[in-house]
Amino acid sequence: MTSAQSQQTAEDWFNKGVALNGQGNYADAIQALDEAIRLDPKYAVARICKATALYNQGKLDEAIKCLDEVLRLDPNNADAWNNKGWALYGQGKYDEAINAYDETIRLDPNDAAAWYNKGNALYNQGKYDETIMAYDEAIIRLDPNDPHLADAWYNKGYALYGQGKYDEAIKAYDEAIRLDPNDGETWSNKGVVLEALGKTTEANAAFAKAKELGYSG
Repeated sequence: MTSAQSQQTAEDWFNKGVALNGQGNYADAIQALDEAIRLDPKYAVARICKATALYNQGKLDEAIKCLDEVLRLDPNNADAWNNKGWALYGQGKYDEAINAYDETIRLDPNDAAAWYNKGNALYNQGKYDETIMAYDEAIIRLDPNDPHLADAWYNKGYALYGQGKYDEAIKAYDEAIRLDPNDGETWSNKGVVLEALGKTTEANAAFAKAKELGYSG
């Protein structure tokens, strides 16, 4: 380590790691974050950021180990629980992911991301009633300008369609379209539901709009 490097603080290394992570330079980001952690072993945010870089490299087991270390130091770190849920979800371990999201929500009931992520995990288990409840909680708590709000309505529509609740599904898709009118996939899915209801003219108009927006299906 050079003299200049030795003078850098844990925060300096953390900021460098964040910047490198944002550039997609995950290996160098991890090295910088490791320096931050070496200088401050209790630097929880640095460990969480390192876990994100590991996740982006596809190293989910290592990401979970990194987050478990944060939770060993601070079992009430909601961000670590949420990120652990994300990594477990990436491994297809939906029950464990839901447990992690539930810990996040226990610590911070207003964490919209945790509700949204929990909804995704529940959907993958085919638990549509619980899925819709989770997305509804996310919708209540999400900032009106958060792009995940449109996603939550879209996913809710998809879950309602899976239940055969076509009219409600269309209402959910309409909310998603209101928030993001240029999402061709939402228009296409709305078309599928309209088609299932026998509303062929409206369905074709929705499919045409999806195609106009560049969605090929």
